Amino acid sequence: MAIAQPPQTSAPRLFGRFELRQMLGRSLASSTWLAWDPRLQQEVSLCVPRAQPIHDREREEWTQDVLACSRLKHPRLCETMEVGSHDGWPFVTCARDGGQTLVERLQASPPPSPQEVAGWVTEVLEGLAYAHDGGAAHLDLGLHTVLIDKTGHAQLFGLAVGLEAQQPGQAPRAVRGRQAVRQQAERDVLMAGLLLHRLLANHPALDDPDLCSAAARVGREIVRLPWTTPHPVPETLRAIVNRATDRQQRQRYLNARTLLSALQGWITTQSEESGGPLSLLLDRLSSVGTLPGRPGTERALLASLSAESLRVDDFVDVVVKNPALVWEMLRTVNTASYRSPGSDDGVTTLSRAVLLLGQAGIRKVAASVRPWPGVLGAQSSLSPEVGEASVQALEEELRRACLAGAIARLMAPFSISDEEASLAAMSQRLGWLLMRYHFPEEAAQMHRLMQPSPPTESGEASTPGMAAEAAASAVLGVELGTLAVAVLRHWGLHDRIVQASQPCALTKPVRTPVGPEATLRTVASLANEIVEAQALEPQKAHVAMHQAYVRYARALALVPKECEQTWEQALRLIDRGDRPADTAKAKGAPQAPGSAGA
Repeated sequence: MAIAQPPQTSAPRLFGRFELRQMLGRSLASSTWLAWDPRLQQEVSLCVPRAQPIHDREREEWTQDVLACSRLKHPRLCETMEVGSHDGWPFVTCARDGGQTLVERLQASPPPSPQEVAGWVTEVLEGLAYAHDGGAAHLDLGLHTVLIDKTGHAQLFGLAVGLEAQQPGQAPRAVRGRQAVRQQAERDVLMAGLLLHRLLANHPALDDPDLCSAAARVGREIVRLPWTTPHPVPETLRAIVNRATDRQQRQRYLNARTLLSALQGWITTQSEESGGPLSLLLDRLSSVGTLPGRPGTERALLASLSAESLRVDDFVDVVVKNPALVWEMLRTVNTASYRSPGSDDGVTTLSRAVLLLGQAGIRKVAASVRPWPGVLGAQSSLSPEVGEASVQALEEELRRACLAGAIARLMAPFSISDEEASLAAMSQRLGWLLMRYHFPEEAAQMHRLMQPSPPTESGEASTPGMAAEAAASAVLGVELGTLAVAVLRHWGLHDRIVQASQPCALTKPVRTPVGPEATLRTVASLANEIVEAQALEPQKAHVAMHQAYVRYARALALVPKECEQTWEQALRLIDRGDRPADTAKAKGAPQAPGSAGA
C-alpha cells in the first residue's frame, strides 16, 4: 500500500487539537492518521470517515454505532480513547502504546512468515468474532486498522468508523436488523480473507490495496493466492486462504469463527519447535508415507481391481482390511480438488472415496502405498531384535485397527453412518500406528513403560505400568491423541472424525451420547475397548469384556452377549476373510444397491 506523506511545511497540519504526523492508510470508508494528542502528550491513531455525514440523523447514527462498539472489551480489540467531532467531521482515537499498524510493520520489516501471518489473522478473527457476537461489524478491515502491539500480537481498531460517500438523502446506515448485521459480518470475514491473502502474497489481491474495494469485486473476479510468494505457503494454508476469498459466496467462510477454526486447526498441526515430534512426523508422512500395506491383503485388492465392474460395497469390504490404503484414499479425496461445491464436510466414507477416485484413481493411490513392512525393513539403525519386534508389533496393531473398525461398523446404530463409525474406531488407534511405524524405538520404550514392574520384595504387589498417553508424554513429550489429531487435520478430515478420534476416558462413566457426533465417538470407543479386552489372556479377557458391556450398556442400549457376538463376527471378517453378508443386512436393514461401479 502506498503511504501518502503529508507535505513538509513549517507549520504542523492540524485536525482540531491533533497534530497530523503521517497518513497511515485509507480506504473507501475511512482514513487513519498517526497523530499527536497534546492533551494526553502521546501518539494516537486517529480514524476519520472518508465521507462527512450529510445530516444530523446520520451523524447521530454513526456516533451511536461507534460508542456501542467502544463498549466491547476484548484483548484483541484496541481500547477507544475518544469519540468526537471537529468541523462536522466525526473521529475516533485509539491508543498505540508503543505498537504500530500493519502498514508500518510491513514497511519496517521483511515479509512475515506464514506462521506469523496465520497468528496475526487468527487474533484479528478472535476480535471480529467477539464483535459479531455483540451485534457489531467492523466494515473497514485493512492494513491501516490492525495494530501490532509491542508484544507482537494483533489488535483491531476502528470498529464501525467507516462511512462511504452516498447520494444526497441516502444514509448508508439506514438499513438495520439481523439480516444487515449478518451481511456486514460476512463482508468482514471476506476482508479478513483478503488481508490473509495480502500478507502471504506480499501483494494485494486484484492489485487493489483497498480491501473494501477489492471485497466488492470478489465474485465478479477470481482471487487465488499466487505461487510466487516470499515464503512457501503450505498446501493446507493455501486452501484456507483460497476458500476465504472464493468467487462463490456459498464456498467461503460465512462467519468469523469458521475461518478462525480453520486457521487454528492449521496452526495446531505446526510444531512450535523445529525437530519436535509433530514436525518430524509430518515431514516423514510426505517422504515415507503414512503406513505400509498390511501383509496378506495384496491378492484380494488386485483381484478386485482386475474386475471389469465392481460393487462399491464389495470393494469397501476389501479396503477396510488395509488401513494404509484407507488413510491414503481419504487423504487424497480430501484435497481441495475433490471437495464438493458448497460442502464443508469433506469425504468421510470409503464409499464416497471409491466413487470419486474411480478404478484408475484407486490404482494410482494403491501404487503409492509402500509394500510391507515399509521403512521398518530398511532401518539399519535398529538392532535385529528391535527391528523384528517392531515389525511384529506393527502387524498386530494393524490387525487390531481393522478389528476395531469392523466392530464399530457392525454395532453402529442407524443414527450414524456405519462407515464413519469404522473410520472413527480406526482413528482412535492412529496414534499408536504412527508411533509403531515412524518411531519404533520410542514405541518400544513406551511398551516397556506400560508393563507392570515386578515387586521389589517378596509379598509385595507389582507396580502397575503407565497408561499409553502417559508413556507417550514421557517418551516423546506429546500424547498419542495429539499426534492423531494433528495428522487428521493435516489430511483435511472433517472435525466430526477428528473429534471422534479421541476415545472416551476410562476413568469416567460413559454417558448416553447426544447427537450423531457423540454417538460416533462412543461407538468407536466401545469397539476399541472390546479389542483391548480380547488382547488379554483368556481369563482376564472375559472379565474385561463384561466390564466393557456394563460401561456402555445404557449409553448404547446394548443387549447381553452383543459384544461377544460382534467380536466373533469381526474375527470372521478380518482374520478368516469371510465375505460379510453386508453390514446393513447384518443389522436387519435392506441391502444397498448392487451395481455402483468404481
